[in-house]
Amino acid sequence: MDKQARMEAYLEKTMHENNVDQKETINGRMKSIKIGCSFEEKSITLGFPVQDWQANRGGKMHGGMICAAFDMTAAAVARFFAGENFAPTISLDVKYIRPVELGDTLIVTAKATATGRRITQIVCEAVSKDTGKLAATAATVYMNVDTIKEKQSI
Repeated sequence: MDKQARMEAYLEKTMHENNVDQKETINGRMKSIKIGCSFEEKSITLGFPVQDWQANRGGKMHGGMICAAFDMTAAAVARFFAGENFAPTISLDVKYIRPVELGDTLIVTAKATATGRRITQIVCEAVSKDTGKLAATAATVYMNVDTIKEKQSI
């Protein structure tokens, strides 16, 4: 299987985990939609329908939900490049640019800028599907934890 096909199969598995296996968690409640992926660009793009329960007091998508969408999308990239390793979030820095309306879909693209042995760095952009305008950006760092070594040390 070529690298692009492997990434596509991984993304299908991730979508099932998010939306079916974890349907009662925040991941499942976000109802992410697969938009696409590119092994060459080291990127994954997901859509997040903006639902009523995600509203802030101003009636727009809550910043925490935008942050969750960034983390879910970037983590998918980090886990792909970590392979069998666990990839917890080390940092997630979000810059909010403009609000996202209820009923819209937030489109998040996460792109790895560095995929090292221990650290994966990712940049993200979120745009409104309805307007095409940039809503927020993020920079994230994930650690690749060798789960075999972790289990041996217990």
